Amino acid sequence: MRNRTVSVRSFFMPRCGNTRSDYEMGFLSNLFGGKTSEVEQPATEDGRTAEASPQATPVATVLCPVSGTVMDISEVNDPVFAGKAMGDGIAIVPSEGVLVAPISGTVEALFPTGHALAIKDEAGMGVMLHIGIDTVDMKGDGFIARIAQGDRVEAGQILVEFDREKIAAAGFEDTTMMVVTELGSDLSLAKCPAGAVARGDVVLSLIR
Repeated sequence: MRNRTVSVRSFFMPRCGNTRSDYEMGFLSNLFGGKTSEVEQPATEDGRTAEASPQATPVATVLCPVSGTVMDISEVNDPVFAGKAMGDGIAIVPSEGVLVAPISGTVEALFPTGHALAIKDEAGMGVMLHIGIDTVDMKGDGFIARIAQGDRVEAGQILVEFDREKIAAAGFEDTTMMVVTELGSDLSLAKCPAGAVARGDVVLSLIR
């Protein structure tokens, strides 16, 4: 697997004649120190992500942060996340309005509106969570953060409560993206298959 760093800002592209807000761009850029890692995965001949071999050793797991239906992040209606500019991961169409911690660690960053945050564990693995598409435009309406930046959190702990009806009424999707950041060059990411998931299910494994 190959790691290389790229500028976050260079990946923000216009959508429907508008650009993502400078406010969110700055947050995401600072979140990754101005850089992100592009994660490559072993692929089959038809381009699909290969499953981990039976001999592969999982060194860490990431739990599902919200119940719903999981899909590959490349399928989301957002070119930044779908293009894996932030890194690789999954997306979940939620069936509830509660987001919990997928790993134990420290809240490294929390967007003031409560719709996006990042957690880093003691081994240095980072996980970014982003509730909805373009939901920064809601300016925090419908989002209640139950944690603060700098807090230590445990896997399964409630992070954010969000109002799915308000998000829909505002004309936005509540698809929630989860991206693994700062993945070591000797590791790859194994994902659960698409389908129904529940909070606490193992949805990602880091494989050596």
